Formats: sequence, structure tokens, C-alpha cells
Amino acid sequence: MWYVVVTKPRQETRAYENLEHQGGEVFMPMLQTETIKQGRRTLQSDPLFPGYLFLRLDKDSPLLAKVRSTFGVNKLLCFGNVPVNIDGRIIEDLKMRTSGAADLPKFKTGQKVELKEGPFRHYQALFKEYKGEDRAIILLTLLGQQNELVVELAELNKA
Repeated sequence: MWYVVVTKPRQETRAYENLEHQGGEVFMPMLQTETIKQGRRTLQSDPLFPGYLFLRLDKDSPLLAKVRSTFGVNKLLCFGNVPVNIDGRIIEDLKMRTSGAADLPKFKTGQKVELKEGPFRHYQALFKEYKGEDRAIILLTLLGQQNELVVELAELNKA
């Protein structure tokens, strides 16, 4: 069974390591965020659910009684006095969604793409080439002229 563990503020990693060290199967879904620090883009991993972890244990596991006294842990999430159980299918779905398996679509030169964000949202263009890992050059037709535009890959969909 999967349980929800409430961690102390900003101590998700500490709780994760301690629970894992005690023999529990712990899952902390992470979200990749892009931040700009000192003019540079950096990828940062943050918990998808800050303050919460998922812990897989048997009902009669001795670790269940020790969870509350684990460093970094505040308590088990409960309704009344009964710990909340999470369906394993939900955890598997979260693992699949946060594993990076759903990568951004790959584009080919000349392929029609559609912008999904920004001032040109819903406009169609032609994919020209990749520019680094996170950007692309597209050819957008405006006022009868084809213009090169550099956009983030995350802003593109296949048309």
C-alpha cells in the first residue's frame, strides 16, 4: 500500500533519504523547472508536491510506526486516525509522467508546426532547424514574407 507522508517544510529530500535508509520504498515526484540566475538559464528539480512524499509499505510493516519519528517527517496524512492509502495505479501514472518518458516531440526540417504560446499562438509555421537543446528556428509567414523566428521547443506542436 502507498501512504502519503507529510514532511517538515523544505525537508522532502531529508525525509526521502531517511525513509529509504530504513527500508521503505519512497517516491518523490520531481518537476524540472527552468530558472534564470545571473543571466543564465539553469534547469532545477523541485518536488511536484512540496511537503509530501509517497511511501510504500505493508499494513503490518514495523516502519509504519516509526515514520512519524523519522528526521524530516512531520506525520502520515490521515483521515481521522486512519492513514490515507493511494492506489498504486496513481503512483505508476505519476512515475510515468515525471520520468521524462513524455519527451518533447521531434521535428524535421520542412515540417509544419503550430505555435502554442506567445503573441503568435495558433499560427502555423515551417520548422527549419534546432538551435541548441531548447530552441528552434522556424519560418513564419507574415504579411506575405517568410521570417525566421527563434522559439522555445516547448512552444511548438506538430500541426
